[in-house]
Amino acid sequence: MNTNSMTIIKKLMTAMLITMTTLLFAFNLPQDADMTHHNNPAPVDSKKLDVNNISTWFRTNGSFNRDPSTANSGFEWPKGSGKFARYASGLWIGAEVGLDTLICVAAFDYEYLPGYIDLNGNPQGKDDPAFRIYSIIRGDTLSPDYLNWPVSQGAYLNELGKPFFLGTQTMFYTYTDGYPESHGNSGGSTAPLKAYILQTNWAYTNIGLQDVCFSEFKIINGSNMIWNDCYISVWCDVDLGDANDDAVGIDTVRQICYTYNFDNNDPRYGLNPPSVAFTLLRGPLTDSPGDTAIYFDPPGSNRIERKHNKRISKITGHHMYLNANPSNGAPANYRQTYLLLQCIKNTGVEWIDPFTNLPSKFPYSGYPENGTGWIETNGSNKRSMMNFGPLTIAPRDTQSIIVAQVIARGSSNLNSIARMRELSDHVQSIYDNNFQSVLSSGSNSSSVPNEFSLHQNYPNPFNPSTTIEYNLPTTGEVVILIYDVTGREVRRIDAGIKPAGNHKLELNADGLSSGTYLCKAVFSSNSMSTVKSMRLMLIK
Repeated sequence: MNTNSMTIIKKLMTAMLITMTTLLFAFNLPQDADMTHHNNPAPVDSKKLDVNNISTWFRTNGSFNRDPSTANSGFEWPKGSGKFARYASGLWIGAEVGLDTLICVAAFDYEYLPGYIDLNGNPQGKDDPAFRIYSIIRGDTLSPDYLNWPVSQGAYLNELGKPFFLGTQTMFYTYTDGYPESHGNSGGSTAPLKAYILQTNWAYTNIGLQDVCFSEFKIINGSNMIWNDCYISVWCDVDLGDANDDAVGIDTVRQICYTYNFDNNDPRYGLNPPSVAFTLLRGPLTDSPGDTAIYFDPPGSNRIERKHNKRISKITGHHMYLNANPSNGAPANYRQTYLLLQCIKNTGVEWIDPFTNLPSKFPYSGYPENGTGWIETNGSNKRSMMNFGPLTIAPRDTQSIIVAQVIARGSSNLNSIARMRELSDHVQSIYDNNFQSVLSSGSNSSSVPNEFSLHQNYPNPFNPSTTIEYNLPTTGEVVILIYDVTGREVRRIDAGIKPAGNHKLELNADGLSSGTYLCKAVFSSNSMSTVKSMRLMLIK
């Protein structure tokens, strides 16, 4: 055999070996590994939002609802049960930039790192420990995260210039796709979009919101080029309990993308498994001559934003795919990811509505509870995408998306969908009223304060009575004491468990002599214990 023949045979054998290795790798991927993995080169911070019945993870690489220590399901409900209703979630963005299609994804492998894009279009912050997750609890004004609240990174402040508590627990961090080395996902691997995201998450302990958590994705085009035909998606590997009996749907009226169990007996949740959803509360802004988009920024504040010739858009599409499905599977490259962002299958085939025989971007928009409309016919391991676009985002422009994750359990797998829709309606109503029904608490309260405070009495000096006001950031035990100048307790004018809010009471001077007195307010809750005091003067 001559040398040329030997060379050809060696090349063929090498090619066969590479092919066999690739196939072996593909067939041995973990169940939920849609896309190629690589190790991110920078530290990533992880924290839980877990103040109510939901306990779920968030990370500075764009991942959420996934446990960073196990790389498995991270959305636990109920908290402490060891049962999980979501495996992983993340933010996807794709756009035409110049002559290129650029993508950034967060799905099992993440193309984001901590930080931001500076005014020169350069990524910054991945090695700076200040770019981490900050988590604060309402009323705790002494925690390191409260005292070091990242104002310079874009975290919200209240009207007094203090950290703004959106919920009982509030979380903030920033991340960017601007580092080329982070773009190693097989569904992306393009040059960076130079997006950076300010993400705020929050949750309440209030009755009616204990099975809800909120997220705002504030997306900024940090490049010097326009993002044309930009699509944004909130992606989710659903895995509600056992992954193999999931079904998905969209409620186009309520703006909900949801998951439920196709069977009434889930291997992990048992009978009557819950239903979990992303509820859209505010979509991106789109051009609309003559309209004005009006909203509160941030939600729950008094700051009103008005954007002329804009309107707030709704969900523009819902996409579902299966891991290794040949006709509707995971994206293998950036072109296929861009198709999925447009609610087109990775093969380039559009969804067809079986009732109209027309192309549709809203598959499974029916009502499984009563078996009407377009609904799934089997349960399996699904991925779900809540999509927005196309959008045109100019350099340094910002788009904001606010969603709530809601979960509810009814008397059956299908009744759980009905309960989930009811909870979503409740959440939408609260959002539409700028969270005022959540913030109103306590008989004397019109809003929940951000911290415990004791106000100067009025009138002061006083005779024969004066009013004392105090604010509670959360429910807790309160004792209000009055001392004379010798330090002797002369009155205990309030004591007991009090709700969050603004409170007032009256001090009557009967039996007291003229002089200066000290009022001391002691407040204790699960998260804090603190004392406030003030001086008051009685003149007879």
